[in-house]
Amino acid sequence: MKKIQPIILKGTRDFLPAEMMRRNAAMEIIRKTFEQFGYSQIETPILSPAETILGKYGKEGDRLTYAFKDRGGRRIALPYDLTVPFARYVALNYQKLALPFKRYQIQRVWRAEKPQKGRLREFYQCDIDIIGSKSLICEAEIAKIIIDVFSRLGIPDIIIKVNSRRLMDMVLRSLNVSLDKINSVIHIIDKIAKIGDKAAAAELHKIGFQNGQKIFQTLRPEGTNKSTLAKFLRYDVSELEEFFSYCQKFEVLDASLQIDTMLARGLDYYTGLIFEVVSQDADFGTICAGGRYDNLCGMFCGKDFSGIGVSFGFERIMLLLEKLNLFRGGSSSSKVLVAIFDKNSIKDSLEIYNTLIKAKVPAEIYLEPAKLAKQFKFADKKQIPFVVIQGPEEREKNEITIKRMQSGKQKTIPINQMVIYLSNERDFLV
Repeated sequence: MKKIQPIILKGTRDFLPAEMMRRNAAMEIIRKTFEQFGYSQIETPILSPAETILGKYGKEGDRLTYAFKDRGGRRIALPYDLTVPFARYVALNYQKLALPFKRYQIQRVWRAEKPQKGRLREFYQCDIDIIGSKSLICEAEIAKIIIDVFSRLGIPDIIIKVNSRRLMDMVLRSLNVSLDKINSVIHIIDKIAKIGDKAAAAELHKIGFQNGQKIFQTLRPEGTNKSTLAKFLRYDVSELEEFFSYCQKFEVLDASLQIDTMLARGLDYYTGLIFEVVSQDADFGTICAGGRYDNLCGMFCGKDFSGIGVSFGFERIMLLLEKLNLFRGGSSSSKVLVAIFDKNSIKDSLEIYNTLIKAKVPAEIYLEPAKLAKQFKFADKKQIPFVVIQGPEEREKNEITIKRMQSGKQKTIPINQMVIYLSNERDFLV
């Protein structure tokens, strides 16, 4: 048989046990924060009819969506994000839901992008949305959740950049950008951070706008939130003002919020306030983003279900946690390894192991007799903090020896004290 190379596709990843423990710990913090604010978990299919996914994000989003024909000739697409599948979910199930509906969803999505740091082809998003309410309390609550999630993860100094797509539309209309060209202009503005003003102005020129620099100058924010609001007072800024007033009630400090009137979020479905979250410690872009969408569900059912949501970029969050050295723990969930001293010890070691499991002590057993040095090496590689040993001498006295792997120290105690002794050790608190 021809040997198959054990490779994976670029932009996808294998995760070793230590990585999975860290990912699960971070995801649990995110999950618990969502649930504290009353969000319920849902799940949607990975495979969708292509018409469900395509045509909702703009040309760039469609280009990056994985779409193909199945064996029956049906056009299938993988989710580009979790927002559009959620809108389809609400359109199908709204009669069974208590509206407004607060949902969270943690699943993989796929994008046919060129892989780079913080940008993969297959990755997890952690989304929260509120659908069925137009109240700006929703936006303020989501800002509060963003602050809480990153605080609980230990990530300091995050900034929530906020803009209003309604305000942006008003400014562009005042600069003679027609309704049918607004999304095209916004897509170009969204690329400025990557390509720069000059290249963005050249792209605007290609679609008929010679005044690109004037558009950028008009939209650019001032140095403070107060001065930026003052700059745009000739337009309607009440949406931003009301949002800030609610944020104060949630104790979201103004220092954590930054009005960025150049913030575009290049997806076509956004209609109101939009968000991007950045960290001064990250060198790979946003770590959370989203906004208000008024018309997305209507594409599936004709009902008026305004929604607001953000997506936490889980892979980028993990990169940031690693950079800040915020991970703890080893590569195994086990706290104890039960050694098998020799063939005569198998049954007794199994009994010890079963005692630990019944007491809900995270443990595992080495699966065959071997030299203790080999079993210690196994525990060390998995970063299991304790090894329980019962050789012939301990068995005679109904005792066990507990070896602490980090220090190499050993302690022999009666077997009936094992669970209490291990449960009191500080390693179990990590």
